[in-house]
Amino acid sequence: MTPSTRSLRFSRAAVVRLWLHCQGLARPRGSAPINRQAFVGHLERTGALQLDSVNVVDRAHYLTLWSRFGPYDRARVDRWVYRDRLAYEYWGHEASILPISHLPLGRRRMRRFPPESWSGRAWWSRYATSTPSKRRVLRRLRAEGPLESVDFQPQPAEREEKTDSLAWRLKEDKRSLKLLWHAGRVAVTGRRHFRCVYDLAERVYPDGPAATLAEYHDSWLLIGLSGCGIAPERHLVNYFTGPELNAAERRRTIARNLRKKRIVEVEVDGLRGPHYVLPEHLDGIDRLPEPAGTTLICPFDSLLWQRKRAAELLDFHYTVEIYVPAKKRKYGYYVLPILHEGRLVGRLDPKLHRDRGALEIRALHFEPDFAPTARFEARLNEAVADLADFLGATDIVMPPSG
Repeated sequence: MTPSTRSLRFSRAAVVRLWLHCQGLARPRGSAPINRQAFVGHLERTGALQLDSVNVVDRAHYLTLWSRFGPYDRARVDRWVYRDRLAYEYWGHEASILPISHLPLGRRRMRRFPPESWSGRAWWSRYATSTPSKRRVLRRLRAEGPLESVDFQPQPAEREEKTDSLAWRLKEDKRSLKLLWHAGRVAVTGRRHFRCVYDLAERVYPDGPAATLAEYHDSWLLIGLSGCGIAPERHLVNYFTGPELNAAERRRTIARNLRKKRIVEVEVDGLRGPHYVLPEHLDGIDRLPEPAGTTLICPFDSLLWQRKRAAELLDFHYTVEIYVPAKKRKYGYYVLPILHEGRLVGRLDPKLHRDRGALEIRALHFEPDFAPTARFEARLNEAVADLADFLGATDIVMPPSG
């Protein structure tokens, strides 16, 4: 590290401002419209939109975009992904929508699938499928065209057979469909009612090369810093999970990018360890405006991919309580953190009742050091009303006061 870089030191507030800027959350929701350029820009900057099947409010990727852009036409986003191929579905942070420019990185993971870390694990030996099963799936796609997982259920004539061998074969073929997606032989060509529609990869992905192994490893670091701004290694672990790097590989990746001056080492007041930043983020960091606006954050938003970061920088400790037994939940089932002027100040537990067009707020909690003001309450009410409009709800049910 040279003397010039050693002297670079930033306050925690400056780090938070840059982070929210990178995440597209530093300005009021809806202050900029979502269009093709903005959509791709979000994917390029944060790395991905995480997908999740929970639909108690809305799908995770739709909510993540709403938090930044306000209400929009979901069908337009679907067209950009599945018709215009501005993006593709693969593994980024878990299952994700990724910018098509990152497809070479995806191809590298496909070629290395399954990763070495999976070998020898008990669950993998149970989940892996046979070569004949994979061949059956590929033959069906080649002959029949795009298929869903449900198409690998027993057909009426087959149900009459009631044989264990048929049930096992079909169950194995459904697993093969997913494994072939991981391996890049099969791709998601669209969705019906959020169910994946698969086709042969050569019919979906454009031609192109795979990234080198070094480029693939670098993506863990460079995409992480693109979405986080300034971060130590521990805040980058599990942000972008496509590359599964062990500790030694992460250290080598950081050292290589420092040597090549792709990243700069800096210090942050009050936080331990070296921090890293992309050189382009250093220009103007001190001139970034204070975060503004009030919005609600999806549990699977890229802002919360690294919970340790939220705890250390924003003093916000968050758990996705979907996976917590109901009696042990502290805040609720599908809790949305409340982002207000650069702080996570509380959380609410919503549920959309589609049958009666009502958005119910089942619980509302504030952080111990936050005192709601009239201005904040007005902004929060606006955010909830905006969410209801996006969800098509005509009624909002708030929790009893007190």
